[in-house]
Amino acid sequence: MGKESKRHCEEHEEELKLFCETDKTLICLVCAVAEEHREHRFKPIKEAVKIYKDQLKSSLDSLTKKKSNFQEKEQQQKEKISGVLKQSHSVQTHITSQFAELHQIITDKEQSLLRDLREEEKRILNPMEKNLLKIQVNMRIIQEEISKLKEQVDQKDGVTFLKEEAHRNRR
Repeated sequence: MGKESKRHCEEHEEELKLFCETDKTLICLVCAVAEEHREHRFKPIKEAVKIYKDQLKSSLDSLTKKKSNFQEKEQQQKEKISGVLKQSHSVQTHITSQFAELHQIITDKEQSLLRDLREEEKRILNPMEKNLLKIQVNMRIIQEEISKLKEQVDQKDGVTFLKEEAHRNRR
């Protein structure tokens, strides 16, 4: 009985054969002539089904096209994102490479300057150290002379002093 009641009018128990476009409901032929539906527009059920299915198909086609457009836009956006990421990675690699190069150039320059400084230091210090050595040799010679002269000055015996003085002057 459940299936039967769906195909028959609840009020008149007649088979539902029309679709009231005004109320958007299924009605029987008795309902169509009744006061409630007298001024309304009707269509046979098959025709109404075809019209509404065509409308749904049109909506479905429209939504399918929109979905397809959005899928295309989604793919384009993903490709753009991928492109930006690749470009960013490429720039990062380039920056890292450039800075590594700059670091190497700076390190090489530092080593070159330090090497030049050591060479300049040697060039300046070598003659100075040789000169210092000469000064130190001369100071030893002078110190030896001072010691000898002090010895002579401190000589208590005048005769010995004069003999040594005479001997020194002959040389």
